[in-house]
Amino acid sequence: MSLIDLPQSKWGSGTGRQVILKGDFAKIEQAVLEGFGLTRGPGLEYVDSATLQVQATADCKARVLLCGFPSPLARGHWVDGGLSDGRYRENAAPVSLNLATAGNLWGAEKSDQWYAVYALAGPNDAIFSLKGMPVMRVASQDSQVVTLRNNANGANIGYGFTANELAGAGLLILSGASRGLVRALTANNDDNATAGTITYDGAALTLAQGDWAIVLPNTNFRYLGMVLNDTSGNLAPFYQEGGRTGYRSPRQLCAGALNGYTLMDLGLVVPPTAHRLEGYAGAAAGYDLKLAVSYDGSTPALVVHGAPPSGDFQGVRGAIPFACGILDGGRVYLNNENTANQAVKITGWRE
Repeated sequence: MSLIDLPQSKWGSGTGRQVILKGDFAKIEQAVLEGFGLTRGPGLEYVDSATLQVQATADCKARVLLCGFPSPLARGHWVDGGLSDGRYRENAAPVSLNLATAGNLWGAEKSDQWYAVYALAGPNDAIFSLKGMPVMRVASQDSQVVTLRNNANGANIGYGFTANELAGAGLLILSGASRGLVRALTANNDDNATAGTITYDGAALTLAQGDWAIVLPNTNFRYLGMVLNDTSGNLAPFYQEGGRTGYRSPRQLCAGALNGYTLMDLGLVVPPTAHRLEGYAGAAAGYDLKLAVSYDGSTPALVVHGAPPSGDFQGVRGAIPFACGILDGGRVYLNNENTANQAVKITGWRE
């Protein structure tokens, strides 16, 4: 019943007006009702340093509409690039994704790397599986061949894809001048070191070093969330609830004195899908706690300031939580007036 049964086969085989039976109306009604409950996909659960899962039982099934990837232009809207059927699948048992298992990722496992977790299903599948797609950054573009940059924006990278395995998939640009545009991929190389490339078709994109992009797979799919494979090649422990993801242990964004507003790249603390940054500012050794956040590099949008208490706690003399917006491309300006013994820790993000 419901969305998986629509449209009925007889509707696609004729032209003009089609006969709709009483049973069809019941299925349409059920599909509409279910649609309101399926706008949010099932949550991801951290299992161990290599594994995550979507939990499900026969009584609490994991149900998901395969409607694509969240639009980088409008929250709540989805982009499928014409690659997904938009129907729902449901699992009655847990389904896992192990980053170290061959075939569970597109390409080879990389450290300091964000992975988009996709729910996937073939056209006749009633259940979904999980697979991870590396989130990509642009290093440079020559005609319509894009050389890839690592997530830290520190060096070029290759993902060890099988040659041309991404052909027929879509490339969605997440930041920069071409944000929100999709192009069909026609080729990719198999470099697994520092010279990875992908090639797209259609009108040329305007791309700059550091721009973010994601591949939309050439099958029925839905994005479920982002996970970080950290510097050690371990899955960063997390909690996910709705559009919010929290780290089990905070990740450090920066430490020490910042002499004036400094543009910080958030590429290794939150994914490019994040709209809001969450964390805390800390100070040690009796120093005042200072943090100013700016979106233009000159005017503070948020100020965190506190005098130290008499004793430390959990390794800091003072700490204050904060949350702020994120600039396009995953950046924000921070300043602490050149004050020593400061730290900015990130506890999570909202999408």
